[in-house]
Amino acid sequence: MKKKKKRVRVVAVSLLAGAGAYVAGSWLAARALATRLISAEGLEPARERREDLLEALRARGATVHDFRHRGSPRDPVELAAVHASPGPDAVGRPTILFLHGKGGNAAEWRPEALRALDCGYNVLLPDLRGHGESGGGLVTHGFLEKDDLANAIAFARERFGLDPSRLGVHGCSNGAALAIEFAADRGEVRALWLESPYARPGEMARHYLSIWTGLPSWLLGLTSHFAVGQAVARVRRDVGLEAGAGGLETIDPLRSIRRVRASVCLVYGEKDELVPPHFAARLEASLPAGSRIWRAPNAGHCHHEDEPARVATAEYDRRWREFFTRELPVESKL
Repeated sequence: MKKKKKRVRVVAVSLLAGAGAYVAGSWLAARALATRLISAEGLEPARERREDLLEALRARGATVHDFRHRGSPRDPVELAAVHASPGPDAVGRPTILFLHGKGGNAAEWRPEALRALDCGYNVLLPDLRGHGESGGGLVTHGFLEKDDLANAIAFARERFGLDPSRLGVHGCSNGAALAIEFAADRGEVRALWLESPYARPGEMARHYLSIWTGLPSWLLGLTSHFAVGQAVARVRRDVGLEAGAGGLETIDPLRSIRRVRASVCLVYGEKDELVPPHFAARLEASLPAGSRIWRAPNAGHCHHEDEPARVATAEYDRRWREFFTRELPVESKL
């Protein structure tokens, strides 16, 4: 009996030691991974060049402004953006705002910006903070970026005549999640094209870290939890937020989509491995009434080789034009 109790104690001590080592290892790994979650680095380097975007816009006959503006008052770094109009000025036209994903930049929107110009829209293409030519050391997934975008729109209104009451937004991946946060409670946003968004930031963080580390998602449960917590604390510390002032933890696309009044088109590839289809599908039940959903067969992630725009080019173009021209008409201010 004594030997049996001794064996039980040995097993229990071993299990506790193993659990302690797992917790300690998860916490240490999370310190490095937390930085990754709030950095502007993507899974691959951005390939698109700003010069190519500007050249393409000008070749189409657009009036182009490559400008700089201040970011959120909480972290007023200098940010870069491009505004283009199919006419000599922006007056009298609605504008489509394009939001790239983590690790991207404004230049990746060249085909979409040219399409929008052809339809008669102004386009606004920011390098989100930390990306491209924009300053900033933190990616806050909407917390600071919402103010950044409001400042870019205000600048374009004052300098180029942009009408802030008639906006459409097209977001890709993390930019689609940002689009939801930005559009919540903003009546001036009339149309929202969400491509490869996610509903739950914690779930997306765990999946992202799994891809980046090559480790299975189930093994990163505690590590991801710690990493998110440390990222939240880092943003709060670096931005100088007081207790109760909000921060990264306030970002919740699933909750924010319920406050969106714009017409929405939700698009995701059924073979997307970066933002799995069920991550985007979680948003479906909370979309505004009358929203459109396109689950693109055989397609993957936006702005990748297998994106819906390349796999189903004609259908994508048709759906995009129909959605924006109906929900954000060029010829009318109504």
